[in-house]
Amino acid sequence: MEPIADPVVSTRPASTIDAVLRFVCMLLATSVVVACPAPGPKVPSERDDRPDRILIARAEASREVNVLVGLASSADLHVRALALRGLGRVGGPRAMSTLEGALADPDPNVLAAAAAAIGVAVSLDDIEVKDLATVSTELVGAVSRAGAGKAIVVEAIGRAGDSSAQRELALHLNDAPPIAEAAAIALGRFGRRKIALEAHTCDELIAVSAASRERTVRYAAVYALSRAIQPKPTTGAPETSCSTALDRALAARVTDEDAETRAQSIAGLARRGSVAVARKVIEDALRDRDWRVAVEAVRALAGDKADDAGRDAVAAAVVRRYADLDRGVASESQIVIEGLRTLAPAGKQPVVASAAIALAEAAASSQTISPITSGWIECLAQAITIRAADSPRLDLLAGCGHGKLPDHLRLPLVAQAIEAKVGSLDARRKAFVALVSHADARIKGAALGVIATLAGGDPDNRALVGTMVTALASPDPIVAGSAVDALPALYDAVTAESRGVLDGAVVARAATETDPELAASILQLIGKRAITSGADACRAGLAGHVVRARAAVECLQALGEPSSARPAAAVVPPVDVATVIGASMFWHLTTSQGEIVIALRPDIAPWAVATIVTLTRKGFYDGLEFHRVVPDFVVQGGDPTQSGWGGPGFTTPAEPATTVDTPGYVVGGVGIADAGRDSGGSQWFIMHSRAAHLDARYTWIGSVESGQKYADALQIGDKVVRAVVEVR
Repeated sequence: MEPIADPVVSTRPASTIDAVLRFVCMLLATSVVVACPAPGPKVPSERDDRPDRILIARAEASREVNVLVGLASSADLHVRALALRGLGRVGGPRAMSTLEGALADPDPNVLAAAAAAIGVAVSLDDIEVKDLATVSTELVGAVSRAGAGKAIVVEAIGRAGDSSAQRELALHLNDAPPIAEAAAIALGRFGRRKIALEAHTCDELIAVSAASRERTVRYAAVYALSRAIQPKPTTGAPETSCSTALDRALAARVTDEDAETRAQSIAGLARRGSVAVARKVIEDALRDRDWRVAVEAVRALAGDKADDAGRDAVAAAVVRRYADLDRGVASESQIVIEGLRTLAPAGKQPVVASAAIALAEAAASSQTISPITSGWIECLAQAITIRAADSPRLDLLAGCGHGKLPDHLRLPLVAQAIEAKVGSLDARRKAFVALVSHADARIKGAALGVIATLAGGDPDNRALVGTMVTALASPDPIVAGSAVDALPALYDAVTAESRGVLDGAVVARAATETDPELAASILQLIGKRAITSGADACRAGLAGHVVRARAAVECLQALGEPSSARPAAAVVPPVDVATVIGASMFWHLTTSQGEIVIALRPDIAPWAVATIVTLTRKGFYDGLEFHRVVPDFVVQGGDPTQSGWGGPGFTTPAEPATTVDTPGYVVGGVGIADAGRDSGGSQWFIMHSRAAHLDARYTWIGSVESGQKYADALQIGDKVVRAVVEVR
C-alpha cells in the first residue's frame, strides 16, 4: 500500500483543473524532476465558493435532485463538477441519467467529473454487473475524449464497467504510470466484483508486475492479481487459466523493494491457498523490517490452511518480535498479538506452547509495554497454554491479565475457548451461563455468538432457544444484534419446533425495530430463512431508512414477492455544514499511545466533518475506546457503546470521493464507518495500509498529518483520552 505525503488542507475545494495539473506533473516526473502540486493544496479561487458548496451540501442531504440537476448545467465549471459529484452521492434513476448525459459533454473536465460520480453511485448502491451494460459502454467510449482526466474515467470503469470493458482496461496497463495504475486497480475491483479475468488480461498484469519501474504500478498489478477471479473452463475446452503463472508472479513480488507490494503479494498467495509456491521467502518475511509485511506472513503461515512447520516458524518469530516490542517499537505489538490470535488452535504443538508460556511470563513482568498491549499478550498466550493442557481450566483464562484488561475485553476470550470446545461440555456450559448472565452487554453478546456450539440433546436445545428468544427481545441493541448474528448457526442445531419458536421471536423484533442496521440484519434473516410470517415487516421496511429499505427489498424477493425500494429519504443530521465549509480544520487526538493529528477535509465531506467537529466540542469522543483493530488494514473507534453497534443517535449522508478530490484510502486515510448508504455516524477509522476497494464507497474525511506511528500501535481497548478541533 502507498504511504502518502503530509496532506495540505486549504479552504479551496479540489477542482478538475487541479486534477489536470497533478496528472501532467506525474507524466513529467517520469523523466525530469519538477515541482508539482500535492493532492491537498488548491489553486486560489477567483471568488468565494462557500455559498455554492453550502447549497450543494444541503441539496445532497435533503435529496433535492432537481437543484443538483439544475446546477449540473451551470456555466461555472467548478459548480458543475460539485453538482455532478453530489448527484453521484444521491444516486437514483434521474441522477444516473444526468450523469450519463454529462459523459457526452465536450469539456473533458466535466466528462471526468461525471465518470467519477457514476463510480460513486454504483459503489453506493451496489448495482449488479448485469445492469451496467449501457453505462459500461458509455464509460469506455469516454476514455478517448477524457484528455488529462483519462485516469479518472479508467478508475470509474473499475467500479461501473462490466466484463466487456476488460479489454479497454488491459490496453492501458502499459500507459503512463497514473493511467496504468488506475487500470490495474480497476481490474482488481473487477475481482472483488466477481468479474473473471480473461487469460490475456492476466498475462498483461503479470508482465506489468514484473517489468514496471514504477512502485505504484507494480503494487496496483499485484493488487489485481491477488484478487483475480479465474473463469471456469468449459468441459473439453483447453485450459486457459493463468493460475500457475499468476502464483509465480505474486511469489516474485514477495521480495519487492516496496513494503506494501510485499505485503499485498503475501496476502494474495494466502488468499489463493498458494503459500507453498513461496514458502521460504514468506518465512523470511517474518523478519521483515515493515511490520505490515510480517503480519501478512504470520497469517499466511499460521492461518487455517497452514501446517505445523509454518506455525512453529510463526511462534519463533513472535518471540523474536516481542524483544523489539519490549525495546519500545510499539508497532511490533501488531505482529505479536496477531501471531498469538492466529496460533490459538495450535496450542498442543510443543514449539507453540513453549512460545506462549515465555510470552505470558514476559508480558506479566514487563515495565516498558503499555498495560493494554501487555494484557492482550498475556491473555492471548494464556489462551494457548490452556488449550494445550490435558485438563483445561476456563476459570484461569477468565482471570488472566493481572487486571490489565477489563472484563469486556478479557471475558470474550472465554467465549472463543467455548467455541473451540476447550474443556468438558459441562465446564463450557457453566462458563457460558456466567458470560450470558453478565451485566455488560458486550460480554453477553460474545456469549450469544457461541451458543450454537453448546447444542446437545433436545432439553438442552430448548434452554438455549429460550436464552436466544430473551436476547432477541432485549432493549439493548448490542444484545439483540449479537443474537441476530448468532441465529443462523443455532437454527441448524435445533428441531423444527424450536425453529418455529425462533421464527416468531425474529418476526416480533422485526415489527418494532427502528435502528437501520439492526432492522436490516433482521429483515435479511427473514428472507434467508424464508420466514413467510415476516412478509408484513419486510413490506413496512420499504418506507424506512435506505439501509433498511434495501434489506426489505431483498427479503421480499426471497419470499417470492418482487419489489423495489422507494427513493432514498432526506438525511439531514443536526449539525451545521456552514460552520465548517471553507475552514482549515485539524483534529487532535490524544490517545493512550500518543498524539495523532488529522487534517480534516470539509470541502470533501462537509456533513461528516461537521458531525465530527460538533461531537468533539461536546466531549463525545473523550475516553472512548478503539473497539476494532485489523492489523495491516484499519483501527476503528468513535462508538459510545465501544462495541461496534453504537452511534450518536442520528445518521449522516454518504459523501464518498474519488481521486478527483482525494488521495483515497492509503496509509493514514481517515473515513467514516457505516453499514450502507447514509448510515454513517460517529464511528471512524484510520488506515494502516492502502485499501482501494474502500474508495468511492466510504466517506473519506481527511488524512493523518502526524502520529501515524501511534495509530499503527493502537490495540483494542486503547483510548482517545481527549479530542480537540483546531481551526487554523
